[in-house]
Amino acid sequence: MGRTAKGDRVLHHICVACTMLSCVTIAYLSAPLGTRVPNIEIASMDFTVHNITQTRLSANWDLLIRVPRTLPDHFICLQGDIQASLFYKDITLATSSRQRYNDLKSNSPQQLRVSAAISEEDIGGLIGKNIIKDINDKREVKFGSQLFLTDCREKTKGVLRYVCRETTLRFEPGSETKATAFGDNPTCTSF
Repeated sequence: MGRTAKGDRVLHHICVACTMLSCVTIAYLSAPLGTRVPNIEIASMDFTVHNITQTRLSANWDLLIRVPRTLPDHFICLQGDIQASLFYKDITLATSSRQRYNDLKSNSPQQLRVSAAISEEDIGGLIGKNIIKDINDKREVKFGSQLFLTDCREKTKGVLRYVCRETTLRFEPGSETKATAFGDNPTCTSF
């Protein structure tokens, strides 16, 4: 059985396709570190209620995030600012002030803490009612969060933004004021 022109063309097309696929794969795998922003993980979140009614909320949140080794210096500055916004059912409850962090180490995983307080904030009747219902009925409440960190990539300005999956906070036995993260650690993805 000999070679044919049609068979040679098919073989040529297969070789071209394999070469292109190999080039795309190599380009993807060897892309500069700056093209794929690593995820952040919420290591812990604490929520302390000082006062809550159907229309007003006073509370503190403490959020500890786990920064992967590839994030400092490649994406975020070794010294910079962090800020967090906290949500209940897509409604912003609190945004922290910009908080300074210092001395992150390059190529080393580490943790950053950010806190937010809300003092007698008007949260609207339905939101307050739902939070109170979650606390009383389920003994837990879920909050979403966004993080903002100083962006240090070349040719960028401003902040690196992350959105985080909801964190489930469970109230300590016998307490309706202190809740701690429960379950899997939520992942935060750059957007």
